[in-house]
Amino acid sequence: MAGIIPADDLRRLQQRMNRLMQDLGFSDMESRYLDEINRVSKLLGGNMEEHNTSQMGPNTMMPLADVRETDGSVIVTMDLPGVDKQDVDISVTEDELRVVAETRKEVEAGGQLGETYHKRERTFTRFERIVKLPVAVKGDQATARLDNGVLTVTLPKEVVISRKRINIE
Repeated sequence: MAGIIPADDLRRLQQRMNRLMQDLGFSDMESRYLDEINRVSKLLGGNMEEHNTSQMGPNTMMPLADVRETDGSVIVTMDLPGVDKQDVDISVTEDELRVVAETRKEVEAGGQLGETYHKRERTFTRFERIVKLPVAVKGDQATARLDNGVLTVTLPKEVVISRKRINIE
């Protein structure tokens, strides 16, 4: 579930559901659905604990990655919406690709009908993903391209010595 729904959003959803049940007047004695509500609440709570034990923080998303292999390389593609190329850090070992990216946005809304009201909203999102590579690659020859929020990393494979058939005498 990591990367799809941030932990803070799940926590807020659970709080809203609890308030809704209270506003509707469902008390422990009145609710026919109390067992089901408690089961869903425990399930949400368990998912929250599972999510919070991960290494990623509440504003960290794990982008989905496509990994494909050609004869000479491994190509990894992932979405990094709103990220500039200077905000992306890519590192590679012979069997692992690590991508960390950050985006910061500031939105300003002007006043209405002559008011001097200003509103600034700042958002910060961190993307982090470690991808296990299917074969050893040459990290020093890797190339990356970020185009319209889509990161494509091309990793040349290590030279594999061709197999030679050995006859038994």
